[in-house]
Amino acid sequence: MEIPKFLTDKNLTPNVTINPALNYLGTETAFGFGAEVIKVENSGKFPQIFKFHVGDTGPTTPEPIINVAIQALKNKQTKYGHFLGYPQVRQNIAKYWSEVRGVEIKPENILLEPAGKSAIELTLQTLIAPGDKIIVQDPGYPVYESLAEFYHHGQVLHWQAYKDSEKQTLEFRVEDLEKLFAENQQIKLLVINTPQNPTGMMMPKETLEKVAELVKKHQFFVIFDDIYDQIVFGGRKHFSFLSIPGMLDWTVNLNGYSKNYAMTGWRLGFTVAPAWLIEIFGRLAINKWSNVNKMEQIVAGAIYGDVDLDGYHYPSVKDEVQEIINKDFVEYEKKGGFVSEALNLLKPYVVCNEAEGAFYLFPSFQRVLDLKYVKEDLGLKTDVDLRNWLLHERGVATLSGSDFGQMGSGYIRFSYAEDRERHIIPGMKHILKVVIELIEKSGEVSPLKTEEVDDKILELQKKYFA
Repeated sequence: MEIPKFLTDKNLTPNVTINPALNYLGTETAFGFGAEVIKVENSGKFPQIFKFHVGDTGPTTPEPIINVAIQALKNKQTKYGHFLGYPQVRQNIAKYWSEVRGVEIKPENILLEPAGKSAIELTLQTLIAPGDKIIVQDPGYPVYESLAEFYHHGQVLHWQAYKDSEKQTLEFRVEDLEKLFAENQQIKLLVINTPQNPTGMMMPKETLEKVAELVKKHQFFVIFDDIYDQIVFGGRKHFSFLSIPGMLDWTVNLNGYSKNYAMTGWRLGFTVAPAWLIEIFGRLAINKWSNVNKMEQIVAGAIYGDVDLDGYHYPSVKDEVQEIINKDFVEYEKKGGFVSEALNLLKPYVVCNEAEGAFYLFPSFQRVLDLKYVKEDLGLKTDVDLRNWLLHERGVATLSGSDFGQMGSGYIRFSYAEDRERHIIPGMKHILKVVIELIEKSGEVSPLKTEEVDDKILELQKKYFA
């Protein structure tokens, strides 16, 4: 019996045979590496660890949402809830979603679930038959591929982002997707995430419309993950795959409350899909988690409208919550612009993309990895090596690009969700000085001098945060 590496790494040996498919089960590096960050932090080696690794929200859950939860608990709303989500709760979500997506969505198209990831597993278990293939984005959120490989190993294809070697930019092109269809049979499912983790890029409306044409031609489903749909910058507007006529019939839309509403720890999400799929998902839900807890169902409904349940009335908090989170989104945009421009002070050694949405950036560090001192003296060969060195030797926590796929090689993912004054501003000063040190120790001329860093960062502070 081949024991999975994640067990052998910890010297753990099962005393019975186990599912061999566990060898295909990946993980989400942010959580695993997060434990390593805590370990270094607790060691006291550095006065502070500058945290750019976790995709958690900087803001906390808006007070009106917490108040609804408190009231529901005071009303003893602690019994089992509806397995799909109470009808009024699903009606509230459907009404709001119909308004913002411009397509009629009914309560029977909605399933409440414990966070967004559940929809990935439900879809894979429901739609994928033997021989069917799944396409994931590369780079992309690793859980899609992890679950697809666990359930259907060997059937996962990669929509690789096109890399412009000169500009160090990435782009998902439809012609590359079309090539996958030309070369493969039985493609049943495509996963799209926009705004995207890890890159922070948004997929343009025109690209999504071309994907919809492929759906019509090849008859496959799309998991459309737009969990960051409200966190968009620069006057951009999020465009939903559901907004394209006919695509509701071919879409499992994964969404929820974690990112937009700063509710990551609540584990509260919902899925929008064809009614027949929701019926299947509901039966699976009963087998897996029974139901989302009653208190959270009330909160889920009140965020979009009034909820009346068991003789109690919970007024909508939609408007006051929206006002609060809109301010959070402005802060994310400022921090994203600041981090992007700060990193680009070191071009061409570090080349950072523009902050478009979510709260991630995906700068290329390939020229840093190519430095003589980095390769020969430090022995760092990959972005994973660089990530580990930054944490253990310089007190900076990031994630390596290749944690998100082959096309992430040479990139580093930065999350700028953390506090501006404690992590983002001082962290950028520190990172710039670290990279300048690597450039100069390699005998090359840095585009920015160490003594210039503080003044340059101060200029950017005034530009973005004044």
